[in-house]
Amino acid sequence: MARVIPLLLLFAASAPLAAQERATDGALRKGNMAYRKGRLDEAVKAYQEARSDERGAFNLGNALYRQGKYAESQQQYEGAGASAKDPQQQSRAYHNLGNSWMQQQKWEEAVNAYKQALRRNPADEDTRYNLAYAQKKLQQQQQQQKQDQQQEQQQQPQQQEQEQQQQPRDPNEIDKRDAERMLEAMEQQEKQTQQKLRDRVKAASRKPIEKDW
Repeated sequence: MARVIPLLLLFAASAPLAAQERATDGALRKGNMAYRKGRLDEAVKAYQEARSDERGAFNLGNALYRQGKYAESQQQYEGAGASAKDPQQQSRAYHNLGNSWMQQQKWEEAVNAYKQALRRNPADEDTRYNLAYAQKKLQQQQQQQKQDQQQEQQQQPQQQEQEQQQQPRDPNEIDKRDAERMLEAMEQQEKQTQQKLRDRVKAASRKPIEKDW
């Protein structure tokens, strides 16, 4: 009787596992049917019941992706890629992960995901095409960032120069031009004063002399 206990325990442990597998398969079939008919909310709900399985996580990612929930689909593909045992399934998960990253315009992450997919399935031409596209977009992004940085560096000296020009002048400070203008004004004023004195002298000399009779 003592040797029967492990067998009974093994059977007891296997029964819930088989039931769980049947429930997972049922949820997957239900989700697939809803997915094919375009009932995405229903598909998401069914796949969530099966997401502990890599197939459920992968299909849940697909349904979320079609709903435009790219960040959420990305998380499901990451889980599917990490839990899948078959290289082909891993490749599909990483391929779709790259698509999710691309929809979020995160090109570097997309490149890395496609590379992961190609390592597991080097013959996948779709992944190779997407990788080339993501690399091109990443290069454009890096070039734009470099141009923006260079433009910002060029604008900084101009801003500093403008700030220096806008600084208030010291009222006690007289530059060379101001001193020259003041000196010219004083000389002009002196010339005018001397001219007035000369005019007065001339006027006095022209005045008739009165005789003292």
